[in-house]
Amino acid sequence: MNNLITAAFNIKPENIESIHSIKEDGSLNIHITLSIKPMECPICGAKAISHGKHKKTIKHPAILDFDGNIIWYARRYKCTQCSHTFLEHNPFAFAGLSISIATQRAIMFDLKNPNFTYKDIAQRHHVSSFTVQKLFDSWVNIPRLKLPQSIGIDEIHSDMAIYGSSYLCVLVDNMERSLFEILPSRSKDYLNKYLEKIPQSEKDNVRYITVDDMWDAYIDVAQKNFKNAIIAVDPFHVIKHLGECFSRIRINIQNQVVYDSDTYYLLKSWHRLLETDFNLDNEPRYNGHFKKNLNYRNLYDMLLDINENLTCAYQLKEMYRRFNKEATFENASEWLDEIISAFLIADIPEYRSFIDLIKKYRPYILNSFKRPYDNRKLSNALSENINSQIRANLSVSRGAANFTRFRKRMIYSLNNKIFYSATEHLKSDKRTSKPRGNYKK
Repeated sequence: MNNLITAAFNIKPENIESIHSIKEDGSLNIHITLSIKPMECPICGAKAISHGKHKKTIKHPAILDFDGNIIWYARRYKCTQCSHTFLEHNPFAFAGLSISIATQRAIMFDLKNPNFTYKDIAQRHHVSSFTVQKLFDSWVNIPRLKLPQSIGIDEIHSDMAIYGSSYLCVLVDNMERSLFEILPSRSKDYLNKYLEKIPQSEKDNVRYITVDDMWDAYIDVAQKNFKNAIIAVDPFHVIKHLGECFSRIRINIQNQVVYDSDTYYLLKSWHRLLETDFNLDNEPRYNGHFKKNLNYRNLYDMLLDINENLTCAYQLKEMYRRFNKEATFENASEWLDEIISAFLIADIPEYRSFIDLIKKYRPYILNSFKRPYDNRKLSNALSENINSQIRANLSVSRGAANFTRFRKRMIYSLNNKIFYSATEHLKSDKRTSKPRGNYKK
């Protein structure tokens, strides 16, 4: 048992004077006294002699399913010349911390998981949330990272955004599939000022930019700063806009029919058959409204027989979805022109905003069909995935207020190339606020 413990603490047996373990109240307390060593006074350099012991308790990860504690009887030394007293070197923890180095490593490992809050990690390792935050603030330092060749730009709503903005800007490395920066604003002015500080030679190495939500500020900033980059809009958001237009068509027709009629029932209860992909040829099931067995194809055919306008809108929607799925960069331009022409001929009012959208962003939509790496289209799918993990962290944390710490935590968690650096110099990224005024009763 003692050999196991000494191996776990990375201490040679000859450096230990005594060691024994005691199970107390569900904890395994390991009592250790280190051997006397020749010591010199750090003040005058004279010989120092042993001068009693000082008991210290250090938290350690669970040992054999028991909460671990190191009870270290730290030897005190006294200088024979100047009488200065000092403690022997602590091999179990850094100065200022009452948790072992192994516990610190475990905490830093858990901090890599964005689904763990500081409180979760603190409770898991039997320390305070302040200790976890202070350890993270001290050991993780993330300066501005070098711009990658392919950047995905997205945003997330947050109260941490600077005054005048409601969104944080999220920058993703599409090639390494990792988060590399979070900025406190998505405004054009802020992004331009941020990028102005970066050497133009570094910006010229950026080859691809994918933007989310077709936010014009992103495109303007990309055109101004990244001269050699190809800009593409996210295909998913184009499809999302098209789906919203089709939903308005369906709802408008639904609102014109008799409530609880067959048509109303189909449009209200089975509209998903026209909006997403289904296996239409499933086994028929009894339908309580029609009082007979029907499969999805029966209901699908009924939906398309309701209204010519709905059928035409559905066919146009599917035409664009097929284009988005099957087109290549080589044939996308001609194919998109045919689609725009078909939408214009149909002249469905609810689709006019979509027509304006694909006309305005036509070159950026076409660029999304390029496949520069891993045979994947240019899209913001990775940005959306990372955004969902950031939102999950904000959700389990019930919000965040410290942007500096939040930025570091998310990049540390969502970038595998970011590591911590252990140091005895502890600091805190706690926000500075105005001092409270005098209390007047």
